[in-house]
Amino acid sequence: MDTITHALLGALTAQLGFRQKIGRSATWVAAVAAMVPDLDILLAPLLTMTGAEVGGTNHLTGHRGLTHSLLAVPILALPITIAWWVYKRRAAQREVLAPPRIDPSTHPEVAQIRQAMPVRTSPPPFLLLFACVLLAGLTHPLLDWCTPYGTELFAPITDHRYAFNCVPIIDIIFTPLLILALLLCWVFRRLGPDDTPRATTILGWAGFLLAVGYLGAGRYLHDRAVDRAVALAGPARVVRADAYPAMGSIFLWRAVVETKDSWLAYRLHSFAPPDAKPRSTSATKVSNEWIDRAKELPQVQEYLWFTNGWVRAGFLRKGGMNVVEFDDMRYGDPLESTQSSWPMRVLMDSSGNVVQVAHEHHAHGDLRKRVTQMWSEIWNP
Repeated sequence: MDTITHALLGALTAQLGFRQKIGRSATWVAAVAAMVPDLDILLAPLLTMTGAEVGGTNHLTGHRGLTHSLLAVPILALPITIAWWVYKRRAAQREVLAPPRIDPSTHPEVAQIRQAMPVRTSPPPFLLLFACVLLAGLTHPLLDWCTPYGTELFAPITDHRYAFNCVPIIDIIFTPLLILALLLCWVFRRLGPDDTPRATTILGWAGFLLAVGYLGAGRYLHDRAVDRAVALAGPARVVRADAYPAMGSIFLWRAVVETKDSWLAYRLHSFAPPDAKPRSTSATKVSNEWIDRAKELPQVQEYLWFTNGWVRAGFLRKGGMNVVEFDDMRYGDPLESTQSSWPMRVLMDSSGNVVQVAHEHHAHGDLRKRVTQMWSEIWNP
């Protein structure tokens, strides 16, 4: 997911009881902890500054790797917790040493209140702070796992990219839902009843469970899209099938079916009539010695790993060159296209020598026009 959504979900986990016990800093620290794994996007620029050569397909392996592993979350959470605990400890000491704002000698009632209140001379328990940071940090890899892009959930034990395919990287409903939950907690703190901590805890859990429910709904719609695509292709022909949410919504899907002799791509909308015929395209499977040679290249092997094997191979001869193109079938523009938004292209001469290996990005035109088109697609079954 986008980094802002990660921060919002992390901040929401702080409302599950941590903010009520620790204070307002819990919200901000949890938001930061939920964003920390995305610091891996700085790896390539840092390596470039050291003089290392960074390019080609490095961006495929540089993001959502070790920092996005569930095993790395406790390690990342520890220094954040230590820094937070030290800050809270020093803040507590300053609070004790600070002179009173109101002179108790002139306001006896203040003196009585101070005597009745326990003086905190230490920060909240370290384990409570760690639990807050740990939970917020866990939301990052788990939320990225829900997207089609894939995440190395158990690195370094395995570099397999896990993807649950239930929500797009940017969702116009999921993110506002998190904002609404946080806003309601804030309003209750400002205007709520005397039992505000209990009320905000309930609101926090309600918002969190609603967010989880939304992800569950996305998976349900994913399974429906897969079943619909298999039925359209003909179950007897299907080798494998999957579906991927379109950018912006869990209600619009790109479904991909591999058969014994072809690839099929469908644009499916969750609210389309059952008898509606969706837009679709197909491409015949191609296999030859040039494709087999290209698949042995390290860059192509990395591309196959990145796509979890969802690759369509194509071949053509152009200008005396043998051109092999691999399309990531998880993404297409338009949704029903059998061409990927970022294919891998290999050029070889007649002797089989590799001339070029390039990971390309197709030009998508004006951004404003694309956003308008995406919005129209979402609401047009």
